[in-house]
Amino acid sequence: MSDLNNQWVPSNNASRSGKIGSQATIDKIKQLGVTELFIDTAKGLDCPEAMPADEQKQVQAQQLESLQLQSDAGTARKRVPVSKERDRAEKRYQQARNVIDDVLQDVKNHGAIDVAAVDQTSEELLESLNTNENALACLSHIRSKDTYLLQHSVNVGILLGIFGRSLRLDPKVLKELVIGGILHDIGKVLVPDSILHKPGKLEPDEWDEMKRHVTYGEKILDVTAGLSEVSRSICRLHHERLDGTGYPRSLNQDKIDRFGRMAAICDVYDAVTADRVYHTGMSPDLALRKLVEWSIFHLDKELVYDFIRCLSVYPVGTLVELSNNRAGVVIEANRRSPKHPLVRVFYNTVNRHQVEPVVVDLAKANSRYDIVGTLDARQLNLDITPFL
Repeated sequence: MSDLNNQWVPSNNASRSGKIGSQATIDKIKQLGVTELFIDTAKGLDCPEAMPADEQKQVQAQQLESLQLQSDAGTARKRVPVSKERDRAEKRYQQARNVIDDVLQDVKNHGAIDVAAVDQTSEELLESLNTNENALACLSHIRSKDTYLLQHSVNVGILLGIFGRSLRLDPKVLKELVIGGILHDIGKVLVPDSILHKPGKLEPDEWDEMKRHVTYGEKILDVTAGLSEVSRSICRLHHERLDGTGYPRSLNQDKIDRFGRMAAICDVYDAVTADRVYHTGMSPDLALRKLVEWSIFHLDKELVYDFIRCLSVYPVGTLVELSNNRAGVVIEANRRSPKHPLVRVFYNTVNRHQVEPVVVDLAKANSRYDIVGTLDARQLNLDITPFL
């Protein structure tokens, strides 16, 4: 077994690969909700009726290529440069984290959620997104394992805001989406720290308790006045999956509304791109490929494609290789022309050393360079954080 194909499930990330030696192990994997996996045919028998991994990846690459060719000119808006919005966005991102921290402490101490503070925070985040969404997108990739819950809550709110704006949702609904994203994991504050921060694989009873964070969150929000049904549904549905393999209710697609489906996509994307105690985060471009893969069964395919269009196929935080033997990180995606983002170039791919950083706009007519591929920063032992 080489890939369980469900990296958003914490208990499976500690040891995803290995040889399966018994039917009992297969039964346990099924109980965890795994419906498909990849096998290494060099180590065991093939499965003739299944699609080979290489073929599946080729199909996904073609699907992503088709998204590259789809212009988003109709939704493009004038915005200030990302460099000008950066300082204000950073203040608002930190304020949002502080609000979440206060909310978590209040709930832990059996107090009430300050809905007015959350409401104000969501308005300020949306204001920054309207000015230039890439500033907050950059900040969402600067992470710390020690504050994962705070960052993840803010990031899902930001992603839902970006997603909802691209779908031209009503401003009132947009704010409700962001609020729902900020509060979607509020129930985790009632999960014991020994489980929430366990560095190793969760035991079945521990995993059952971890999954209860959704139910805990629902109960907290049910007694919180001033929240919309949209915000509540994001908490209730973000771990449900279209094929019924999600939790806590194993709902099928007929019972999962559009906002719950959007929340699932945003939650998974942020979770799999983050480094955590049991999980090494994947690059943004690889995460998009995995979303396409997971849309076969678990996630809403049409919304996944909408999500990829709104982030671009080279989303903020992607390390791209250019045709001049240089590499850099995407600091501003380009929806109108996805292959031409704004890139901070800082690495020589031939001599394998860092160079003086310079910002290159691949969309400008005098730009002589093209993206030839993406790179894995970890394999190159690079930290892209300073360049975001």
